[in-house]
Amino acid sequence: MENLLSGLCHNLRKTHPVFVITSFAPPGTPGEDWISRSRWSGLVAFFIHAIWRGSLILRSDPKIKVIVGGSALAAPLVAFLAMIFRRKSVVLVHGSDVVYPKAVYQLLCARWLKKCDRVIANSRYTATLAKQKGVSTDSISVIPPGLDAAAFVRSEAAGTKKRLGLEGKKVLLCVGRLARRKGVKEFVETCLPKIILKVPDACLVIVGENPTESLIHHDDLKAQIEARVRDLGLARYVRFLGRLDDQELTEIYQAADLLVLPVLPMKDDVEGFGIVLLEAAAAGKPVVATRVGGIPDAVEDGQSGLLMNPGDYESLSVTVVRLLGNDRARREMGECGRARAQEKFRWEEVVKSYGEVFRLLTP
Repeated sequence: MENLLSGLCHNLRKTHPVFVITSFAPPGTPGEDWISRSRWSGLVAFFIHAIWRGSLILRSDPKIKVIVGGSALAAPLVAFLAMIFRRKSVVLVHGSDVVYPKAVYQLLCARWLKKCDRVIANSRYTATLAKQKGVSTDSISVIPPGLDAAAFVRSEAAGTKKRLGLEGKKVLLCVGRLARRKGVKEFVETCLPKIILKVPDACLVIVGENPTESLIHHDDLKAQIEARVRDLGLARYVRFLGRLDDQELTEIYQAADLLVLPVLPMKDDVEGFGIVLLEAAAAGKPVVATRVGGIPDAVEDGQSGLLMNPGDYESLSVTVVRLLGNDRARREMGECGRARAQEKFRWEEVVKSYGEVFRLLTP
């Protein structure tokens, strides 16, 4: 979500004047004159800073017509400032930020969505979540995440495989914060042993860490996955790479044969879209994922990847084995995914959709 908002702000600035108010960052974080950061960490400090700084900016610049919130968490700030300064309010919603179950959050944040002029959902599924919170259908726009597709093809796979000891391996890739909903632990327990029996040179590469700053996730899931890998004797078939920078992530996408996203259906933590599916597509890699949340908006089933029913681990295992053994099918799906990412999800198209929303609100 943070990468999405950063990309959106930087790309909106190419066609719109943008000023950003955001939270505290550690000393040494690069600063820019169009970004205002809170001096202290924590939500309360951010809320106070946003109200104070937002009021100063809106009072001094009447040309600012639209206030945009990056998630449902910002809905009360956006709605309040829009009401006081007679501007239009827009809030982006991503999935879990709508359904986070704490009563105080629902009272102070999610309920304010219906007071905003426009809610932008990242998928049709997330749009239905917003409707359940009382947001009218006419106030919702569905705009998918954007990405710089070209950024995911600038690497050479052979060197990465050699550096990581993956030469001669069929590389299955899981990317993302190790939240329980991602289903990585269940995939390791249930699918990986079956896959290895059929494809002995398969190796699962896991990129990501525990989401330590999340409001929702508090489990040490990485330790749990590592323990199951040891218990099942799978250590030689699994690599934990932790958090990677952008270049390293691009390299591991290129080194992969297949991305797997075995998301679980959960009531209080949902997959609103699945941006890693777009990243894999941009890198020309096919995906196998579960038909959960907003994932069907990210994957064209049967074309750029294959979608399984959640909990059907037998079909998931069989599908992965089949694709790992079919170079042509993986190549064709990867090419389809790349073309789709470049056509439908490039930032130029996404920013154009945002511009249309802004024009509707400020004719």
